[in-house]
Amino acid sequence: MFFYEGQKCPVCGNFFGEQDDIVTCPECGAPHHRNCWKTEGHCHFADLHGTGKAWHEEQQVQVGAQAAPKKRCSRCGYDNPEFSEFCARCGKELDAPDWQTQNAVPPSPERPPVGQYTPPHAGAYTSFGQQPFGDPYGGVPRTDTIDGVPVDTMVKLIGPNSAYYLPRFYRMTHGGSKVSWNWSAFFFSYNWLLYRKNILWGVIAFIVSTVVGFFSQAVTDQLEGMLGGSTMEAMMQAAQRILASEQGQLLWSILSLLSLVALAVKVLIGLFGNYLYLRAILNKAKKREGEILTPYDEGFRKSGGVSFALAMAPELLVLALSYLAFFVLSIL
Repeated sequence: MFFYEGQKCPVCGNFFGEQDDIVTCPECGAPHHRNCWKTEGHCHFADLHGTGKAWHEEQQVQVGAQAAPKKRCSRCGYDNPEFSEFCARCGKELDAPDWQTQNAVPPSPERPPVGQYTPPHAGAYTSFGQQPFGDPYGGVPRTDTIDGVPVDTMVKLIGPNSAYYLPRFYRMTHGGSKVSWNWSAFFFSYNWLLYRKNILWGVIAFIVSTVVGFFSQAVTDQLEGMLGGSTMEAMMQAAQRILASEQGQLLWSILSLLSLVALAVKVLIGLFGNYLYLRAILNKAKKREGEILTPYDEGFRKSGGVSFALAMAPELLVLALSYLAFFVLSIL
């Protein structure tokens, strides 16, 4: 939509067109044709600046044109076109149309009991295909809070896939269970935690997984060294002897135990990963409580969202250490 539709240039008196080269006064916001501004060398209303009689948007429109709904900026009072996302005068972010509230079923007069809330349309645990298309809130009312943090702030900190996480976070903080299965957390464990910038638990999970994997590999190498034999039949006979011996049984038991520990770690992250992620998000939000958060705040942008680089950091670290160890052994 054209910002200066129906407005006149104060110098030449002609209506602005969509192809016109327009500049605005940084003091009062008055629009001018660029050539008209150059002709006068300053704002046409420069003498009125600071007097309370500065330029205000004209209400006159072109003949035959209909006045369109406006969205007024709460900071400078400028009337922007209805679907503007930012104020054309001061750049402030404007409230987006709340289409969900407009189309929602009217709420019941009484708030449902804690832990039994069912968001409109999609519900808390319906599949992605059944959720309102493009709704980052997953059906949770955007005016509500999660443990005292506004839902809108939570959505910005979560970033991608907020429609999945937000309903689960809402339930956990309103009397629901802290257990919520997450397949990504189960399969990728510490990579998923780091991807979601849950650095503390991501590092802990990585250390545990690395230690378990190191000892598992050490036991496996020892068992393989005991096999010997150059043929499959000889190796099978050696394996039977190893399993029949006390040392072989001990090593096999240790290897089985380490495998169970590795599986248990993945299962625990799958069960409680969403809750750990919730606590991390709440900590980030409450550290900046009282601040005005916008999508363009640099610190806010870096603290939330996701990071593919963090997710890949453990793998790159292991690869670098492997190459370093190979290099050191080759020169010794």
